[in-house]
Amino acid sequence: MSTETIRFSRRIAIIGLCVALLLTGTLILAPVVGAASDTNKTETKTQDNNIVSAEDELLTKRAITIDEAKKEAQAVVSEQLAIVEASKKSETEATESETTQPQSSSETVATASADNSSASVDYSADSSSTSDEDYDDYSENTVSASYSAGYLMDIDNPDPNYSGYSVSLSASDRDQVERMLMGEAGSMGYTGMALVAQCIRDTYVNGSYSSMQQLFKQNGYYGSTSITPSSTAKEVVNYIFDQGGSAVQHSIRVFYASNYCTSAWHEAQDYVCSYGYVRFFDF
Repeated sequence: MSTETIRFSRRIAIIGLCVALLLTGTLILAPVVGAASDTNKTETKTQDNNIVSAEDELLTKRAITIDEAKKEAQAVVSEQLAIVEASKKSETEATESETTQPQSSSETVATASADNSSASVDYSADSSSTSDEDYDDYSENTVSASYSAGYLMDIDNPDPNYSGYSVSLSASDRDQVERMLMGEAGSMGYTGMALVAQCIRDTYVNGSYSSMQQLFKQNGYYGSTSITPSSTAKEVVNYIFDQGGSAVQHSIRVFYASNYCTSAWHEAQDYVCSYGYVRFFDF
């Protein structure tokens, strides 16, 4: 065999060995690469699942938040509707109370004595026990034209020197007087309210007050001002303050409810008249 032949054979053998080695490496690496690829796919899938879970959790939280907001809005709307209904009910009850039972649990007492000192007492009682018969003209709701000289009531001791006079009221004072009439005489009808309104007016013009609230505070008016004024209360204020009308021909400065208590101080003043169980005085 020649030298060239031997060399050629060696080269063939070397090439064959290299090919064998390459094939062996490929067979060894292929499973590893495949396993790594599967691992990457699993990790990718896990990450995708985590992303989906996070998105689902966020959507769930948003849904809960929206649901809670709706419930809160519904609660607010329900509360507002309840307030409106309560207001309407209060107005209806205030109107109906003119022909039912007295609404005020206290009557006005106390004013200033002759030496300009003031005295006030809060006479409180359960007005539910008072009968409609306590009022002479309980259901009267219009100005009576049957009494002499344009006054609503005849009295035993009219003052010929007394005459009604008008008083200009601010919107605030008018509202306060109307409400006080509801609190002090809301169930006494037109004439009863007019007597109380005349007492307020006569006290106002004979004193020095910056507002009706000040007058009420200094003269012991305890009636509630939370009741919505009725049409009768508004008509009385117009008659007494705007037109200068009077319930009786005599100044009225104080009054008290004789069915709740006895008042020596009031009885020591100049008695004018009674309306139901309420006694009116001047001084």
